[in-house]
Amino acid sequence: MKANLAEIMESIQGEGLLVGSRQVFLRFTGCNLRCAYCDTPGSFEPLPYCQVAKVTGRGDLWEQVPNPFSVEQIREHLKNYSSQWISLTGGEPLLWADFIREMGEKLKPQGYKLMLETNGTLYEQLGECLPYIDLISMDYKLPSATGVNCGAEHAQFLTVAANKAVYIKIVIDSKVEREEIEEALGIITAVNPNILLILQPVTPIKAAYSLSIEKLLDLQKMCQEKIADVRIIPQIHKMMGLI
Repeated sequence: MKANLAEIMESIQGEGLLVGSRQVFLRFTGCNLRCAYCDTPGSFEPLPYCQVAKVTGRGDLWEQVPNPFSVEQIREHLKNYSSQWISLTGGEPLLWADFIREMGEKLKPQGYKLMLETNGTLYEQLGECLPYIDLISMDYKLPSATGVNCGAEHAQFLTVAANKAVYIKIVIDSKVEREEIEEALGIITAVNPNILLILQPVTPIKAAYSLSIEKLLDLQKMCQEKIADVRIIPQIHKMMGLI
């Protein structure tokens, strides 16, 4: 079994619960959504080559490796890195659920841990590889970002993930309306009222925020009326200019 990848690299996790920790990133191609704020549009479609970082932290030392990749090929590249945490990102990695399951079967006995970064809509595919996932970072997709309402899919996804370590990110941009946040809170708390919720402002690269801190704090306060642990965490890798 093989998968089409856009990138393999080691860096620090720039967002979410494990922000600042060292991880290996496997960026899968393909996505079932088209979000207005997407920062990886180059991973929408299959690619002939994968960009592989040869040295951690060196953005000028990349190797182009032909797609697709087997788990054995990925394991060889992992030898160049020190982290035992692997972030499965994209695109939407759950489009490759069978491959992720094989990765778990072959890599977890060697001590690797798998973090799934997902748009939280492919709940059936999640069930196929769930036993091998250590942490789930689920993006809650607001209608203002995708043009569609994914609330029903998110509810199903959170139900499937109920017995796993999972947290939710909501990307906040200037288009976000309080009403869609309120709807999201209702769906989230109906399944798991004790979940960690992260509000992630759209983070420009080395530039000033377009969102006011007042708006972010107002949304955080509103969310805290339903969920106890609500944090505002920007994408620090963009702020630091990291790969």
